[in-house]
Amino acid sequence: EEEEEEEEEGAKRKGSDKKKGKQATVEDAEEEDEDEDEEDEDEDEDEEEEEEEEEEEDEEDGEQAIKKFKDFSDAFGKTIKLGIIEDTKNRKKLAKLLRFESTHTKDGETVSLSRYVKRMKEGQKHIYYIAGENKKDLESSPFLEKLKKRGYEVLFMTDPIDEYAVQHMDEFEDHKLMNATKEDLKFGDKEEKKEKKRREKAKENLKDFIDWYKKVLGDKVEKIIISNRLTTSPMAIVTGTYGYTANMERLMKAQALNDPTRYSFMASKKTIEINPYHPVITKLNEKSQEDAEDSDTKELAIMLYDSAIIQAGFDIDDQTAFNQRMIKFLRQGLNIDESAGMADEPEDEPEEEEEEKKEEGDDEEEEGKKEEL
Repeated sequence: EEEEEEEEEGAKRKGSDKKKGKQATVEDAEEEDEDEDEEDEDEDEDEEEEEEEEEEEDEEDGEQAIKKFKDFSDAFGKTIKLGIIEDTKNRKKLAKLLRFESTHTKDGETVSLSRYVKRMKEGQKHIYYIAGENKKDLESSPFLEKLKKRGYEVLFMTDPIDEYAVQHMDEFEDHKLMNATKEDLKFGDKEEKKEKKRREKAKENLKDFIDWYKKVLGDKVEKIIISNRLTTSPMAIVTGTYGYTANMERLMKAQALNDPTRYSFMASKKTIEINPYHPVITKLNEKSQEDAEDSDTKELAIMLYDSAIIQAGFDIDDQTAFNQRMIKFLRQGLNIDESAGMADEPEDEPEEEEEEKKEEGDDEEEEGKKEEL
């Protein structure tokens, strides 16, 4: 019995020793895991810091690269554009170096044609641009209303050579370059077909008004059509596909050795695009139906045309007539009768006449003294 008890105690001791050993190994393993986790966390933090440093370095490198390319573009931009005009072999390569401001860029920033194509909206098929003197004027142009509504980016070409250079580029990466100020503007998306049906319906409703308006303007315009680019403006003046835009006309007129015969040949006849849903157009339509020969209605129609001409960047043909129309409607707005003449000039009062005589006498005395001296 004593031997059996000793054997049992020995077995218990062995079991407790094994348990203690297992607990020690578990504790050691847990400590090792904690150490490994801490090491992993430290490594992750180090990696994150390294990534942040790399990103900062990349940003700095990117900013430096942008600045360097901007300096390069400022120095050689015109030369690159001349190369696009003259060097047909390397035209595609040179086109990648072009930079323009756009409706999607901030002040001082530019975008390349390649980047423009990458961020084109779904369904957009063309590259749109507009040429003018500065970005501020172009941003508020009525030609961009529908393009902005669709969210399409439009390039601003403000360098005098831009529009002439782009005329030598039909497309870029299979996307046609389209001038937003010329007729036959196309979007190529699903909405275009629906809008076309609505325009045809509006054309039928305004057929009499279009005929009346064309008769009032005579040879000033080639045709009047329903616009597919206007949303908030009543009217816009566009040019033919192969004629001069307002910007090109301005540049051609500014040339010292300009040939007037060439200018008259290339000057495109103007096309009026009207917004059939604008209240000005609907009201003019009503007035023309009430009395087609009413002089005031005709004057209003011509004034609307003149305002569209100015907004498009063209020169008014008869500035005297334009000024007379403006004065006439100013009189009407201020309730001044047309027969009202100029007010009489006030006569000089006696005191003022005496003062003038005294001044004249003093002047004569001074002159006499000067002669004596």
